[in-house]
Formats: sequence, C-alpha cells, structure tokens
Amino acid sequence: MKVYQEVAAGLLERGVDTVFGLMGDANMRYLCAYTEAGGRFVPVVHEGGAVGMADGWSRMTGRVGVASVTHGPAVSNTLTPLIEAVRSRSRVLLLTGDTPAEPTHFQRLDLAAVAATAGAGYEKVHRPATVLRDLDRALRRVVAEDRPVLLDLPIGLVGKDAGPRPPLTVPLPRHAGMATEDRLDAALGLIAGARRPIVLAGRGAVLAGAHGELVALADLVAAPLATTVLAKDWFRGHPSDLGIFGSLSHSAATAAIADADCVIAFGASLNSVTAMHGELLNGKRIVQVDADPGAFGWYTPVDEAVPGDARAVAAAMAAALREAGHRAARGWLEKVQAALGEHRLADDFRDRSAVDTIDVRTATIRLDEVLPDRRVVVSDIGRFAVGVWPYLRVVHPGDFISMGGFGSIGLGLAGAIGAAVARSDDLTVAVVGDGGFMMNMAEFTTAVREELPLLVVVLNDGAYGAEHYKLVHFGVDPDHSLTAWPELVPLAVAMGADGRTVRTLSDLDALKDIVDGLEGPFLLDVKLDPHVNVMA
Repeated sequence: MKVYQEVAAGLLERGVDTVFGLMGDANMRYLCAYTEAGGRFVPVVHEGGAVGMADGWSRMTGRVGVASVTHGPAVSNTLTPLIEAVRSRSRVLLLTGDTPAEPTHFQRLDLAAVAATAGAGYEKVHRPATVLRDLDRALRRVVAEDRPVLLDLPIGLVGKDAGPRPPLTVPLPRHAGMATEDRLDAALGLIAGARRPIVLAGRGAVLAGAHGELVALADLVAAPLATTVLAKDWFRGHPSDLGIFGSLSHSAATAAIADADCVIAFGASLNSVTAMHGELLNGKRIVQVDADPGAFGWYTPVDEAVPGDARAVAAAMAAALREAGHRAARGWLEKVQAALGEHRLADDFRDRSAVDTIDVRTATIRLDEVLPDRRVVVSDIGRFAVGVWPYLRVVHPGDFISMGGFGSIGLGLAGAIGAAVARSDDLTVAVVGDGGFMMNMAEFTTAVREELPLLVVVLNDGAYGAEHYKLVHFGVDPDHSLTAWPELVPLAVAMGADGRTVRTLSDLDALKDIVDGLEGPFLLDVKLDPHVNVMA
C-alpha cells in the first residue's frame, strides 16, 4: 500500500468521516483515495475556509475537525483561521505537506514556524513506515492539548510504499482531577460568608456537564445564576437566570451584579467581555474554578483559585456545605428573582428603526420568534454582535459558536458552513456583518454546492461598524468608514441560492415558511442605519 492510500484508510479507520480542503500537489492523491473509499470531502474556495469549517465542525461535534491543504501559499492562507482555532481551543488537525526537497522551490515555507506563529502544535511524517504512527501522535495531541496541530506529510513521501500497519490507538483527553482539600476549604469559607453571591458558568462548565451541580449549588447558597457569552442560555427558564454576565447584561442582571458581594466562577476565564477589564468585579470576593491552572488570575485577580473539574468541584462544594448544615438567607435572591420576572428584553432600548432601515435589536428579537427553536447559531464578530448575542437564543450553549477568538471579522461564514455540515438535520444561522461577509463571500458557493440548510443573516449597515463608532468617539467624520456594496440578494441568486432584503419587521415574518425544510442556503440582507450605535 502506498502512503497516500495509507493516509486515506487511516483517516477513515480513526473515525474521520469528513475532511474540508482544497486540492493541490501535496494532498490531491490521498484526498481522492479518501473520497473513493467513502469519506466525505468538502471542497472549499479558499484554504482559510477549510480551517474555519473544520473549526466550526469540531466545535459543533466535539470531535477532531480535519482540514487539508497543499503546501506553501496554501498554508499561509490558513494562518488567520488557524490562530482563531488556537485561541478558541478547537480540536483541529491541519494536514499539509512540505515542498519537494529542493532549496530553490518557489513555494517553500517553514511549516513548523507557521504552526509556532499560530500557537498550534507541529508534527511531521518522518518516513513512509511511520505515517500512521505520526498521524496517531498528531491526533492524540489535538485531543490532549485542546488545540490544533499541523501535520506535515512531505510531498516526497506521498507516493512511497508504506510500511507495516501499527495497532490502532484512541486519543484521550487530559484528565481534570479534583481540587485538593485545602483549596476547597478556603473557597468554601469565602462562599459561606457571602451574603449576595452569584454562580457564574463559562464554556468550561458546559463542557464538563456541570449544569445540574451548579443549579444545586446556587440553590444551596441562594445565588442567582449567570453565564459568559459562550455559555449563553444555559439556565434559560430558571427563575434565577441572570443571562449573560458582563458588557452584554440586561438591566435586571446589571443591577444584581452591581449588588453582589461574591462571584463563584466555574470554567470562565473572567476576560474583558465578562468582567469589563475587572470593573464588574471590583469590591467582590472572587472564587475561580477551572481545569486549567493557567487560567487563574490571567485577566483579573481572584481571591481563591480552585483547580479541578467544574462538575466535580461544584458537587463537592454542595456536599460539604450540606454536611456543615449551611443555610443561606434567601431575601436577596427572592428580590432578584422578582426583578427578573418583570424584566423584558425590549425594555432596555429604544427601537430606532426608520422607514428603510431596522434596528438590529428589534430585528433579532423577531428572528428569535420566527425561527425554529432547535437551531445552531454561528456568529462573526463586529458592532452588530451587541445587538444579536443577548437576543438570538439557543436551546443549549453548544448550539452557539462565536468565531471571535482572534478578533478577526470574516470567519463566521466558514464556521457556519462547518457547523451546518455537522448538523445537517437542523437549521444553521450564520450571523455576519456586511464587511465580514464580503471578505469571504465566495465561500457561500460551498454552502450552495453542499446543499446545506444555512440561513445567512447579513447585518448590513454599509460600514465597518466598530470603526464608525470609534471615529465618532475621536471626533472624526464617521462617514470615512462607509463602504458601497452591491446589492447582496442578486449576488446570492447568481451563486445559485435565494434571498430577501429586509427593511421592516414584516419582511421577516415569511421566514418561518422559508426555512422550513430548507435544502440550500438562503441569504437575508438586513438593512441597518450605520448611525444607530448599539454599542453606546
């Protein structure tokens, strides 16, 4: 068996049933063999799209997403989405290969240096006989380190005879143990003395499956429940649910957060979005529980750091408090619950829709009403996110992806395509700005070709919104940020899809019928006024 055949068979044997990529000299032989053997190859328009799709696919499935590109400029094209995947701790394997062993080759590139620049791991296939062993090591590192790994299969080895087949190995995640007794006791002493605590859950708590344990702990200490953006909607429907903790909090949550004297954070990094650079935590005692000891105090100082699995630590805390006979006063919690019961999202802003534009918050609330409850939401980043993330809900936080770990616009569409491939039985909603969409618009054709049930919502203010807001702040004419785009719906039609321009709420009401049984992408061009600043 040749090396390229061994790679194809090895991927399938290891459960890799989908590969995103763009063919070239370094990878076309094993990609063809992979497809002929029954694997699903999703061809993309741009190599960066392959990594973005593998990233979205991995976040949606929890499995290793695989992207394959050829050498040289194909690898350099993946750098931004590769950094995004690293910053988001996504399990992505990037398969590529070094150029022929010729120092003057015009596509030569130091692949190890590219991986290091991105913060990804690097592995290399050293000999034909070690191809599966090296593949296994790369996959093990992706899972154990929760970060992408670039696997270098030099083109000179692809056509060689492979050696004997090693036994199949299974990648194992790193194990998050239980906190030591002294760490737990110190945290419990602080929690027991709190009069107005909040239990805060981040994505790490979601991945640990700690929902029930956190609800039980919050009830025991009479604490309302809150989440970070990446754990949004996890406690939705609970009478103590504050929703998002941080810069995107609604008014009732903001009041409770300001009044709290203690925050018990599980699997939450307490970053600038959550803690507003520490401002929201000033004057409060902070307990941070995380499986990664490197997370403690990185963004803001904490009083007690508790290393361990969120679920196990929450259960141990509750058990210890029960054993000690802890009884928390519930007056403050009941006051917070009453305020939450009276609060309505639309009460927090003035609808600034006009004759031919719509307020992004108003539009998103209506989208939330007309779209099916069971949906996947993948968001790009930009000014629009402030008007979307608190209002467009999901059944489970695992159904929400923000392609914003690196702060680059334009990655949301590829991430949404990957998520739609992973969840083809559900509607995937890609929420992007006009600038981000135009940056990678060609990838829309991949969704058309794959016939994906994908609703692409372009929130189109004809500007680079964050820059518009900042220019106003600097006293500079914000019109410098405006950009004239072509009409987007005709472009969608030209690419083989359909769409609708949205200027009023009534334009959104027909969506319920449109997305029912959607068999290909549909584009919404939602017209916004760039001078309506939802960040203010």
